[in-house]
Order: sequence, then C-alpha cells, then structure tokens
Amino acid sequence: MRNFPRWPNLKHFNAVTTIHFTDGQSFYDILKCVLPSIAQLFPTNEPLIHCIRAYQRFRIMVGMTCMPERRLQRLDELIKDYERRCSSVANKYGKNFDFFKQHSVNHVVNDLRERGTTNHGSTRPGEGFQQEAREAYEQTNGKDVAPQMNHIDELQEAVARFGMEIDAHDLAWRGEPDEEVDETPVDPRSADHWTFGAPVAGGLVNSKALDDSEHGSRAYKDFDFRLRSFLAETFSEERIAYEDAIMVRRFKCAYIEYQSLEAWRGARDVIRCNSCFHNEPRYDSLLVNQTEPGLHIARARALLRCRLPSGRNVDIALVRMFGQSRWKPKTRWDGCEVREEQKEYSFLSMEYVIRGALMAPIRSVKQPNTYY
Repeated sequence: MRNFPRWPNLKHFNAVTTIHFTDGQSFYDILKCVLPSIAQLFPTNEPLIHCIRAYQRFRIMVGMTCMPERRLQRLDELIKDYERRCSSVANKYGKNFDFFKQHSVNHVVNDLRERGTTNHGSTRPGEGFQQEAREAYEQTNGKDVAPQMNHIDELQEAVARFGMEIDAHDLAWRGEPDEEVDETPVDPRSADHWTFGAPVAGGLVNSKALDDSEHGSRAYKDFDFRLRSFLAETFSEERIAYEDAIMVRRFKCAYIEYQSLEAWRGARDVIRCNSCFHNEPRYDSLLVNQTEPGLHIARARALLRCRLPSGRNVDIALVRMFGQSRWKPKTRWDGCEVREEQKEYSFLSMEYVIRGALMAPIRSVKQPNTYY
C-alpha cells in the first residue's frame, strides 16, 4: 500500500496495517487500493480475492449518485455474486458473515427505490453539535448541567456574533468585498478539454537546444528529429521545413475535463508530470482514444506546447504506451487487466486524451514496468 501510486481524492496509506479506527472514507479508499497490494500474497485462485472484488463492485454501485432502473438491475446481479463469494470464503475459512452491516445487502435495493440514492443520507450531520455539547459539558460541575450548558451556549453564540460583526466592519473599512474574487487568469486554450499548468522555468526553448540540454535522457533521445517527424505527419498542412525553428514550452501538470459516465456531469482529472513532486518523481498515466477497440493507456513523460513556424500553438505529450502483458497474477479477479509499460517513447496529441488512468504497479514480479 505504501508503494501504491498517489492520486487526487484518494488517501495514501504508508502503514495501513496499523490502522485500528478511522473514518468511512478512509476505509473506502483502502478498499479501492487493496487488491493490487495483496493479490500475490495469497494462493492461486484465492476465494478471498474474489470476495473482495465482489464487494468492491457492490460498494461502488451502491455509492452512485444516479440510479436508473438498469443500474438497480445490475446491482441485483452484483449482490448475488457477492453472496456466492461470501459463501466460498465461509466454507474455506469458517468466516461468519452474520453481522449487522452485512444485513443491508438484503434490503439496499428496496431502500434505493423508496428513499433515493445513498448520498441523500448520512450519519455525519449533528457531529459538530456533539462536539460543542461535549465542550460545554466539560465546563460544568457535572450537577444539574442543563441550565449551565444553556448559559455556556448563549455566551458562545454572543461571542460568535460579535466576531462576525467585527470581521464585517474590518472588511468594509478596508474597502474589500465580502466574497473572494477569482482572479485566476483564463487560459487562451480553455475551449479545449485540457489545460496545461505549472510551466517549467525557462519559457520557450528551441527544440534543437532542448535536444542538446537533455542529452543522455532516453526520453529525449533524437528529440528534435522525432518531434519534427511527428508534427509533419500530424499537421501536414503546416509544411514544416528542417531549417524552421520550433519553440517548445514544457509544463508539469495538465487539467483534463471530461464527462463522467457515473453522473453525466463534467469532471476533471489533474495529471502530474513532474520529476520532483513532493520530493518524489511523479508521471501519471492517461486514457487515450484510438481507433482499435479496448482501453489504450499511456504514461506522460513530458507535456509540451509547441509554437510552429506559422505561429500556431499545438499541445502534445511525450508518452510511453502500455501494451498487453503475458504475465498472469495468481488470482485473476473479474475485470482484472495486466499491462506492461513499453520502453519506446512516442508523441501524442492532447486532443486524443480522454482522462487520467491510475496504474497500480505489481511489485512481486521479476520483470519491472508491469501494472494492474
């Protein structure tokens, strides 16, 4: 779990086995990451791996914020598979699944039909009040506490009102607005579904100079020649000559906008491409649109904005594609795919990027660059 790659909105665990109590979101994040971390630690075709995968699919489906009838029917199928997997684990290990939260599996479909999706219900509202009540109780003498707690609450409310009035007066005196104004500059390429961010120091660099400065890096080997060949093939209308200067600006991250198929709303992935991100190298992966069927994934090694001789700017990525791997895990769960990162680098136009892709490394195999 410590080696599991970091990803936005996914909690990272350095010592997951020492956790005894935490919040539900943390346990959900553990559930998302656990299979690639433990699959090779168990015997071949382990029932527990299949059971965890069945619960993953059930938990993800239950947590969806849009529930048309076809998803409820799919949830029924996943519940039957989960119950079957639980029976296999019970038969092998004697595990007793008769506990309180397991009972919700039997009525969750009816609950969704009668009350709506699970995001409309929560045990969290009121948690803040409990903390305030506890603090007030600790200030009493423990006897006839209700009047004392009411008086303490009145004082805290009065102090809070005074603070709000003072803050509003200070803002008005300084002539500042009550709400923050977003002054983030608008990227001129915001019409596209991607935006580059965190530019590398140095600004625009000639592609030939970049080739010389990164000499020795396998990613930048014959960089100028390969870049010109890619641009000439992809943007043939530009008619780029060898003597024409191509100016390149590098970036450390990309914001990918896409439509979520879970809620049919706009969503965003933040892709990092940085040799030192919080003291560690981080090169995220991308889901790529290609003509061949299936999933096509590439790891971004550099994010480049190229200024062509005509003045046109084009955004491309220097990537390494993932191909199918012949290596097989001890237990291949439902939906499991194994990919191998290729050694060759290639260029990719950003218009073919769909969204980010999280690739979990397989640490126990001899050959490197193998991922779930």
